[in-house]
Order: sequence, then structure tokens, then C-alpha cells
Amino acid sequence: MVTPCYYPVKGGTETTVRNLAIALNKNKIQTDVMTFNVNQTRKPRWRGKTEIRDGITVYRIPALDWIPIKHSARITAGVNFIPSRFTYILKNYDIIHFHEIEFSFPFFSFFVKRPKIIHLHGIDYDFLKRHYISRFLLKHLVKIYISISKRMRKELINLGIPKNRIVYLPNSIDTNLFKPKKGKEENMLLFVGRISAGKGLHILIRSLRYLKENVRLVIIGPPDWNTNYCQNILKMIEKENQKRKHEIYYLGALEPTELVEWYQKASLFILPSFAEGFPVTILEALACETPVITTPVGGIPEIVRNHETGILIQQNNPVYLAKAIQCLLENKDTRLRMGRKGRKYVVKRHSLENACKKLCAIYEQLI
Repeated sequence: MVTPCYYPVKGGTETTVRNLAIALNKNKIQTDVMTFNVNQTRKPRWRGKTEIRDGITVYRIPALDWIPIKHSARITAGVNFIPSRFTYILKNYDIIHFHEIEFSFPFFSFFVKRPKIIHLHGIDYDFLKRHYISRFLLKHLVKIYISISKRMRKELINLGIPKNRIVYLPNSIDTNLFKPKKGKEENMLLFVGRISAGKGLHILIRSLRYLKENVRLVIIGPPDWNTNYCQNILKMIEKENQKRKHEIYYLGALEPTELVEWYQKASLFILPSFAEGFPVTILEALACETPVITTPVGGIPEIVRNHETGILIQQNNPVYLAKAIQCLLENKDTRLRMGRKGRKYVVKRHSLENACKKLCAIYEQLI
């Protein structure tokens, strides 16, 4: 597994790669991880190291910024870093499984003759449509493409990727870890995700002023590399808490074993995103029988059935969001029913065990 960032950097892709690597090793598919040696803000370090985590060998490759300024995909075409020597390691493996649409590792390993997969956790379709070089790299650096949503699959076909080279494999979670527990806390809202503008956390905080109910909002997730946005969110939280109507707590990033307790307690999970791939946080919430209020972007409509396992709302609309929250807070039976349906759906369609079986079949076909 080759990914730009890896644990302890926290995010949806990092969680997915870690879960898959652990599960594959348990299934006797020797799986190691290669990543750039970066800090929490994803800045590369020109010093590498190799370590063992969760029984997995993790190669942290040193790298330099290609351009020592803010990355622009228009300039770099997705090849953002110059890595140190690493291709000699890849030659020891039967399959190279890249993650994310960051082309540094795929580009610099072009001459490593091994079957290659790219696991796409989100794509900027409009950008790829406009920029030939990035589209060219996407089409020629790997053999198989894993799409996490049906919408993404259609977008890849429109970009010129042959249908027979695209495999649909939605995200999965450990449903043995993320499971319900008795004792939901009334009027408790939960947000889990990177503290970035694209996740719409500011919309959620603004929506609170339109609620009749007093609520407790718990926010969990790592800060974004856009520090200005994080600072603005902290100011919004402070201002809202000063009104003494609602209570808002920001807990930072948590380990999965800590995180699951908050999913189990929450009445509702809220994710008012502007763009998404196929968020594992929604799967985690539903697996804990917590209904979801979110926006119909990316692969979300494939997970959340409107008015069955949650509510889909317009993006960038705090008033509509408040109405949806108020509606579900006032209807406990509806919340519980949605939660039970959500759990059944995730166990059936998105368990880690099922994802591993599908991945093993892909590997066998490639070999």
C-alpha cells in the first residue's frame, strides 16, 4: 500500500489504508505501507525511517517540495514531491496499491514493472477534464482503478478510463469496533472530520442559532493545514458558548477506540459538506445506530437513504440544516428506526471483511 500520508496523520484515506492493511495481514496477505515522512500539516521531511506499526512495516520516505511554495495542481499536475530513493523497495512486492490522486509515488515509480492499482478516494473531475497533463498521468501510470462510488466510476469513464479497468469498491469499516451501545444522550450532536471549509463545520455552527432546543455539539477531528479556517472556527465556538444557550466542545483528533464512544452517545451525526468522496465517518455513525444529516455530494447518496437512514439537505444552508436537526430531535422513534436501518445497511454492504474479500479477488486477478 503506497499512500501520500499515513497514521499518525489522521484522515479518511489514512484510516482506510490502515484498516485494509491490518485486515489483509490477518488474512495472510502480507501487506506493508509506504508513505512520505510528513508532519501533521503534510509538510515533507528530508529524513526517512522504517518502523513497525500494528505489525506492519511502514516505510517513511523522505521528500522535498517540487516547488517550495503553496502547491498548485495546475502547475505540479499532482506530482507534488521529489522523493528520495524508494523504488528498490517496491521491487520486493507482487502488487503496488497506490492510494489518492497524488502522483508523486506513481510518477517516480513508472519503470518499476509490477502490477499497479490506484485507489481513488476522491477526484476533482472538473479539474481533470480541463488539464490534460494530470489526465494523461491518471490514464497511463496504473493498470487498475478502484472507484469508491458509482458517481466516481461514471466520471472516470468520461475522463477516458476504459470500463474494464475500473473496479467499484466502496469504503468499509470495522463493524465489530463501530457498534451500538445503549444510552444515547438526548440533544447531543456530533461532527467528525477534518476542520476544513469543505466539511461545512461553519454551516453547522451557524445553524444552531435557529434551533429551539438547547443542544450539546461535540466536534472531533484534526485541524486543517489552512490555519486561518481553524482559528475562525474556534472564535465561532467561543462566541456561541458565550451566549450560554448551546454547549460546543472541540476535542481535536481521537483514536478510533475513543471515537466510537462519541458515535454511540450521539443523538445525531451532522456532516454538511460541500464535496466528498465516500466518507467513512458516515459509515461509522450508522454502524453505531446514529442517524445522519448530511448533503447529497459525492458518494453520500449511495450511503444515506433520505428519510430512511438520515436526511439529505441542501449544502450551504444553515436554516434547512436547523429544520432537519429540530425535526429529528423532536421525533425519537424516527431517530431510533433510522439508526437500526443504518446499522443493518452498513453491516451488509460496508464491512471490512467484505471489502477484503473483494480486494483479494482483485489481487488474484492481477497476478
